[in-house]
Amino acid sequence: MILRALRRAALLVGLLGLLFVLACAGREGVCLQGYAWEAGAGYVPGPGSCDEAPGILAAAGFFAVGTLGLLSGRSGRTREDAGRTLWGLLRLRGGRSLVILGVAVLGGALLWRLGWMPSGLPLPIAGFALFALVLRTVPPGSALDYDRAGLLWGGLALALSDGVMRLLVDGVRAAQGRERGAPWAETLELGGVDPEPAVREVAAREAATQLRGAFVALLGGLVVVEGVFAVNGLGETLKDLVVDRSGLDPLLLLGVLHAFGAALLAVDLLPVERLALRWSA
Repeated sequence: MILRALRRAALLVGLLGLLFVLACAGREGVCLQGYAWEAGAGYVPGPGSCDEAPGILAAAGFFAVGTLGLLSGRSGRTREDAGRTLWGLLRLRGGRSLVILGVAVLGGALLWRLGWMPSGLPLPIAGFALFALVLRTVPPGSALDYDRAGLLWGGLALALSDGVMRLLVDGVRAAQGRERGAPWAETLELGGVDPEPAVREVAAREAATQLRGAFVALLGGLVVVEGVFAVNGLGETLKDLVVDRSGLDPLLLLGVLHAFGAALLAVDLLPVERLALRWSA
């Protein structure tokens, strides 16, 4: 298990490094020279100029050193918020994203319990439709104004995202239906034994795979809903870093990429079979 986790982590870090290099190398406004390394703190804003576009080796070196700094607790401070450590900034914005994900999961579970699951409703349409509804029905300055309750509305929009919950439920039901028709299940039923508990347990592995896919889809949806509802979380930060072509904060980009990478690794390694079994009960 430990070796598997290490292999997955190494592969993920390599992929994140490639994305970082592709985003930074040869791009004007990427200020690698604007950071200086301090042994006890990590990368901190420095007096360097940002005139030259960084090359591939410079970007790869910055990523490698910055990653080692993160792993050793020396996260440094970004040029965007030099008064807070990178770890502190990621915790603050990551906390907002976690709240949105929590609301989305609870909203999806409630819809499932009510027996109504949205289908074929793309995330941008869901987000903007809910955004327009809030603008029209909630008075400005109210506690439910999107400016104040963006976490709530973003989570609800994410619960409707692209039919993710519907696909998950349909997939779990299809896996269970296939197992119910299996010879072993029919044998149990002919013997007077209820096959449902065994069917759910056997189908739990496939349901866990689908559940992991749903979590990954929700992580991707953060980029849209946080942008729509003006929530300054990890998704909104990543969107700003990618869209802002005139300048890109490399240390902040490095931290956000690793935050999403850690979330993907957690989804991949956590034993979600029990959750999948409970979901399908």
